[in-house]
Amino acid sequence: MVKVTNYEKKALSIATALAIILGAVFLKHYLMLIITASIVAFMFNPLYRWLQKKGNSKNKSASITLIATFFAIIIPLIFVIAITAVQVASVSETIKNSQLNTNFGELLQSVINSFNHFLSNLGISYQLSEPAIRDSFSSWLKTAIDSLLSSFAGLVGSIGSFVATFIIYIYVFVSLLINQDKLISTFHQLNPLGKDISKLYAKRIELMTKAMVRGQFVIAFVQGTTDALLLYIAGFHSMFFFFTIILTILSIIPLGGGVIVFPIGAIMLLTGNIWQGLLLILGHMFIVGNEDNIMRPKLVPSEARLDPALTLLSVFSGMAFFGFLGIVLGPVIMIVIVTTIQVYLEVFKNVIQTKQIDSNKSRFEKLKFWKRPNKGEVAV
Repeated sequence: MVKVTNYEKKALSIATALAIILGAVFLKHYLMLIITASIVAFMFNPLYRWLQKKGNSKNKSASITLIATFFAIIIPLIFVIAITAVQVASVSETIKNSQLNTNFGELLQSVINSFNHFLSNLGISYQLSEPAIRDSFSSWLKTAIDSLLSSFAGLVGSIGSFVATFIIYIYVFVSLLINQDKLISTFHQLNPLGKDISKLYAKRIELMTKAMVRGQFVIAFVQGTTDALLLYIAGFHSMFFFFTIILTILSIIPLGGGVIVFPIGAIMLLTGNIWQGLLLILGHMFIVGNEDNIMRPKLVPSEARLDPALTLLSVFSGMAFFGFLGIVLGPVIMIVIVTTIQVYLEVFKNVIQTKQIDSNKSRFEKLKFWKRPNKGEVAV
């Protein structure tokens, strides 16, 4: 064994930390891909372990697990995105051809009249008009949808880049599954917190991440699909898949799909579509709201839940840092932060209790033997 001085140990520790930082900077362009592959590998690791127990080799188990992820996630996602793109394109064409048919004319005119009356009372001569508002809204909506479609087309159009990224993802995913024991062992060895605390820390993060990702996404998908069905029944037939995706994403955060469903329901009530408006508002309140109350206790243990305020902050902060994938990464990072604080408090509390026990023991031992209490008595 090589003998190393304390100075050399410190220098080696600094060099190791710098190497890790350099590696993160060097791989920053693929950091999102690595994180995504890590989350998917983590979610499908039980299948990989089960296949290994059945006598399959590591490579074969990893290959079967990879194929399973395609059928479980990627293929359905591509299917839904493709249908959504077709529906959005249809709406865009409708707007371009000036075939946008709404039932909001009376409401819009009433709002315009009230606003113009308010301006007149203030002595302002400017007057709004319904055609100007309709033209501005149609132009804005057409531009927004066209921008969305062009972004999607640009993403799909770069075939070479997509294929290269996909191949890298496969290698990273398979490598994470096959080498997971080595990676975990390396983490424990590098972690300065010690083996026991590292295991406690990793176990807590695993529990919270698994509950957050699995439970939260299942609940969000069910809530988003239910809201989309309510909108479909209310008359929005051509936008079912679009609303399913948008409302599922919104349901991840505490605000939920209500930010879209409630305004649409209120507008329908004001325009005379009474049963449709009531269906949307009451359906979201009593059906979608209770889905969360019923499913969350079963899917997300109480010790693994994030406070709604922290969830909301983590989602928006994650999107600010990482873009769309921040919806997933934000809560995961917040879980790491919360877990670190919880583990610190847990360990610190145990240290304090241990010191108190040792102090009481020392005080007990300092007593002369004839003053020591018998069993069942308390030393004073």
